This record gives sequence, C-alpha cells and structure tokens, in this order.
Amino acid sequence: MSEIFLTCTPASGGKARTLVWKRLKIRKSLDEICHSIEVELPTAERANVHKHDKLQARLKNKYITDNGGERPVSTVFVDEVADSVDEAAKTITVIGRSAARDIIDSLWSDQITGSPDLLTVVQTIAKKFGIDAMHMPTNQNGTSAVYSFSWENESPWAKLLTEADAQGYILTSNQIGNLYLWKPATGVRKEGFRLVEGENIKSIKTSENGSEQFHDYVVKCCGKEGKAVDTTCKNKRIMTINLSEFVMDQEKLNRRAKTEMLRRREKKITCTVSGWGLSDSQIQTLGSTYQKEVFWETNFLIPVKLPSSGIDGNMLISQVEYNADASSVTCDITLVNPEAYR
Repeated sequence: MSEIFLTCTPASGGKARTLVWKRLKIRKSLDEICHSIEVELPTAERANVHKHDKLQARLKNKYITDNGGERPVSTVFVDEVADSVDEAAKTITVIGRSAARDIIDSLWSDQITGSPDLLTVVQTIAKKFGIDAMHMPTNQNGTSAVYSFSWENESPWAKLLTEADAQGYILTSNQIGNLYLWKPATGVRKEGFRLVEGENIKSIKTSENGSEQFHDYVVKCCGKEGKAVDTTCKNKRIMTINLSEFVMDQEKLNRRAKTEMLRRREKKITCTVSGWGLSDSQIQTLGSTYQKEVFWETNFLIPVKLPSSGIDGNMLISQVEYNADASSVTCDITLVNPEAYR
C-alpha cells in the first residue's frame, strides 16, 4: 500500500517538517519545464509553511527496495500561500514550482564563451542558482558544442530551450528539483507501464486545439530559413521564429520548424487511471527497484491500446497530473505522438 508524505523545509534553515494535507495536485509536463504542486492544508498548518520554503512530496511503499522504501515524486519551492475562509471550510492553499523557476524568472546579462557543449552551458547557468543539471543517461553526454550563448537583461531560459530543441533534447525538472537534459524516449519502458482501455483506464478524453495552430512555420537564423507546412490546417496563419546568436545548419532549422508544427497540431489524449503508477503486484514483480521507475512520469514511451479512439501502438507521455485526497489518488496522463518531440 502506497502512502504520500509532504515535507516542508524552512527557507531560513532548519529541519524538514511533515505536513498534514487535505488535497494535493502535482503536475509535470514536457512543455512547462518546472513541476508544480498545489496543496490544500488545514489552517492548523499555517505557521509551518511560508513563501520560499521547500516542499517535497514523497511516496512510501513497502515493495520499494531502495532508498528506505521511499521515492520523491516532486520537489518545489513555495511561490504563494493563501488563506481561504468560508462557512464550509477553513483551509490554506500553497502553490510552488521547481527550483528552475529562479532561472526562468531572473532577468540578467551574461555570456558563456569558449564553445562548450550544451550540457556544460546548462550546468554553468544552473550552478549560479544552486541547481544541478545532468544528462540522461547519467554516464553519457551526447550534446554538441554551442558556439555562442549570451543574453542581455533577459532570462536565458528561452535560448536554452531553443538550443536543446535544435540538438534534439528535452530540458525539464526531475523529482528532486534539478534539471534533466535527455533525448525523447525511443524505447518502451521495461517496468510494465501500459494503458489499455477496459483494463486500467477510468476515463479517456480526446482534445484538438486549433486556436494556436498555423499553416506555415518559418524559422530564420544566420541568413538561412527553415520551413514546415501544416496541410491539415486550412487557415492562412504564419508563424515566424527569429533565432539570434545561434549557429544552426539547414537541417536543424528544418527540424525546429517541423517540431513546432507537430506539437501545435497534435491531437492529445488524456487517460485517467487510479494510483501513482505501478500497482503493488507490479512493483513486487520488479524484484529490486533500484534505478527503476515506479510511478507515471513524462517522457515515457509506453504501449497504448484504445479501441474507441482507434489507437493501438506506442505513445509518449507528455504530461502527468496526480490528484490525491485522503481517500483516493488518480493520475491524468496526456499522450502524444512521439514524433512531436523528436
């Protein structure tokens, strides 16, 4: 049986305190970089949580064989604490984001010279904010040289994402609040994650959004132009992306335009399931859980069988949202075509 613990470490220093919570929402997305946590607490916890404190949600399960039977689900820093009082309830709502929020929100000027690789650039910037950055898998580094990286009175975040995308990488937060730089998944997870209609799915939602879809996607840089045309979009909209201070060849420009097109036209499917991830029996069959995932995460390539939607194949998880209260846990899993991130 799994149990979730929420701890709060004061920004001013001191020991972590375990909080009593009523409702908890955790969201992770390949498109949002930071994890986010929104938690509802009883008013008795008001003195125990403040802005800038560190929150960590941890899953405890007796079948997890490493880390004392616990795994971090997400780690964030508190952005907002709001009291709510009405006739029905008196509660505190706490909202936080991963440590990378500090990079995103900062406006400053700097440059990194010497043509380091992408991982070194990310690590150099992250280090200034006390954040670690790693390549996944951790014993590899396939990133290429970045020939120019500077920014003027702005956040370097958008440029980091652009360079990562140009090299075929995803940049996102991990469970303890640091940064992962990894390739979109190409192999199906081995732990047994899958979604099958009529087996482990509570509900299925399909959505198509055309409000931010364009017909032409143009990416310009270094006097070159990459272009992708969405033939499924019958409007006349044009999206142009101008990249500055990057050295990009024609192949990378074309790729950037294509991935932008695929992500914006993508039909998204959200499946709601019970629990945080693998069932107790599935975790047991893993034997040792060392370096194995036990709950739903982004960038998982998994088998999906949804006859009602005409889907029977491998899909990529682009977002997960856990919703928990005292009596139940559900997870909303958003699936996309893997090509949208490759």
